Amino acid sequence: VNKHFGPNSRLPMAQFHKGTTTMAFVYKPKTPQDKGGVVVAVDSRASGGQFISSKTVMKIIPINDRMVATMAGGAADCLYWTRHVSKYCNLFELRENTQISVAATSQYFANVMYGYRGRGFSVGSMVCGIDKSGPSVYLVQDTGARLKIDTICAVGSGQMNAMAIADSKYNEEMSDEEAVELGREAIVHSTFRDGGSGGQCNGLFHWGGGRFGADQFGADTFETL
Repeated sequence: VNKHFGPNSRLPMAQFHKGTTTMAFVYKPKTPQDKGGVVVAVDSRASGGQFISSKTVMKIIPINDRMVATMAGGAADCLYWTRHVSKYCNLFELRENTQISVAATSQYFANVMYGYRGRGFSVGSMVCGIDKSGPSVYLVQDTGARLKIDTICAVGSGQMNAMAIADSKYNEEMSDEEAVELGREAIVHSTFRDGGSGGQCNGLFHWGGGRFGADQFGADTFETL
């Protein structure tokens, strides 16, 4: 795979060109009326170098009603392995009659990736959700690396642009509206600065209990920031 594909390939059309911006962060409630939780924000462009194959890709993949994973890297690789992890989680909960934690889900994901390391897969996914221990975000890479994120994490070609906004406005304690707005603003700015990112901002938020809520913010709202 590394010989015929990737940056060292002799065929330009066989090289992997990736571009995306995904971001997730956890926050604590600012006031008693706020709930706190985790916010996930991504762009929606699928690109291969200068070629834009789609503008409406959903890069947030559900694992169950309490957890999602983001897509960064190869779309096929991320989608396949995330669905594999989702199947494992469903079978675990049926067998054990208990909810699987975000930490256990991300650890299984990392173990699978470690078993296939060096095979040419391209996966940079964040496993986000809420369990009995509260909101949490874990970064899982195709090398099998796994990292717990306590504040903010961004993955993709536009990650530096998103982090520039997030670092300047993120606080450990925020209102629910401020958290959703921060995710939207970071992704929208990244779509204007990074050629591999674009489309609209797809955002998910999880407050306290219950299921994920969803929202979409078009890039044409940039001038209102």
